Amino acid sequence: MRRLASVIANIPEIIGGLTMLGITAILFAGVIWRYFFVDPLSWSDEIARTLFVWLAFIGAAIGVKRRLHSAVLVFGARLPAMWQRFMTLLGLFAIAVMAAVLLYTGTTETLANFKQTMPVTGLSRGWLYLAVPVSGLLILAYLVPQFWKALRGVPLPSPHEIGAE
Repeated sequence: MRRLASVIANIPEIIGGLTMLGITAILFAGVIWRYFFVDPLSWSDEIARTLFVWLAFIGAAIGVKRRLHSAVLVFGARLPAMWQRFMTLLGLFAIAVMAAVLLYTGTTETLANFKQTMPVTGLSRGWLYLAVPVSGLLILAYLVPQFWKALRGVPLPSPHEIGAE
């Protein structure tokens, strides 16, 4: 049961790895077909672009999950403990606001673009835009436990400690 929970918890990482593998394979095949068979794969650019967008947005969510987002710790580390907690909560709140913007605007853009198709593959553009609200939702989900720990005054783990949890 614990192994299944671990696999489910790491689905974004699995998707990210498979997406990276897919991009590499598609672009490699595109180069081979273009230069060796002199018959370019017209669909390869659209699919690789869509996968790259997914990789970027899923990667952003993974960064929040692992607490790899940018932070300036020099100033905050010199503050009293109460202010350090406040600054942590403020930072998490700012990320949550951005995630909510991604979720809202991404959803509206996705719904608007599902009616349009990409010129070569004929796939809906909505699949391209769907990465944005999915990322926003994942970021919000990953922020909830971090927010509650910070509210209780529990120090949040550093990125180096997350793999050891």
